[in-house]
Amino acid sequence: MAPLLQKFKHPLGIFSWFGYVLPLQKRLELIKEAGFDATTLWWEDEETLGGLEKDDMPDLVRKSGLVLENIHVPYDHCNDLWSESALDRTDIVNKHIAWLEDCARHNIPMMVIHVTDGPNPPGPNRFGIDSLLQILETAEEFDVAVAVENTGSAAHLHSLFSEVESESLGLCYDTSHDWLSGAEKGEFLEKFGHRLMATHLSDNDGQSDRHWLPGEGIVDWATVAGAFLGSTYPGTLTLEVVRKEGSDEPPEGFLARAYQKAAWVAGLLTP
Repeated sequence: MAPLLQKFKHPLGIFSWFGYVLPLQKRLELIKEAGFDATTLWWEDEETLGGLEKDDMPDLVRKSGLVLENIHVPYDHCNDLWSESALDRTDIVNKHIAWLEDCARHNIPMMVIHVTDGPNPPGPNRFGIDSLLQILETAEEFDVAVAVENTGSAAHLHSLFSEVESESLGLCYDTSHDWLSGAEKGEFLEKFGHRLMATHLSDNDGQSDRHWLPGEGIVDWATVAGAFLGSTYPGTLTLEVVRKEGSDEPPEGFLARAYQKAAWVAGLLTP
């Protein structure tokens, strides 16, 4: 049965990996059939799923009738953005510049990145600011947005958004990460909502980044909505969710519920 589609202020999206081992083309077909408008891609080759090369993925998304909102690039060694080693910084900056070149080649408007990984990244410093400025120079040249995701350290993002004024730099707000951090929930979105470029909407149990559907965990969605109201966000409300471990729910059923949850969140955020 075709979904009962509703019109919202923001398009609704879901990450292209939602926990089912299926070829990308099939996942995209199911996402479209569930009623979603857009998707995002993890920017690595899908070696275990038919050897699909990442350069082939953007066309698959568009042929499926979905908008390719952004790519999420790998974050291995992203702490090196803040490293005292010029060699390490140059290596990780060059990787991000290469991904921006991929965006330009495939007409992808946005790249989502992490700037810290793990519990003990180097502290915020001038090296990290300079690394991001180098990346943003290329982003501005190619007219590609760089959305930094809130991960474990609010201090690094405060540093970046306080010191870097580039219109190419913005926030990818992850609800699950927010509720796993020690900071006051929703505070970061409330403060930097005017720089919001992308969303990763999911829920968790307060212990780990479970990627549950909204409403199935401890995230206070009323608090999210209150913080969101001050934003000037123009983009897609995107879920970053997977089926629960051990679930035998078929993908069609999971995506139908995911669409309903996305619609519920859209109603909260933009009443």
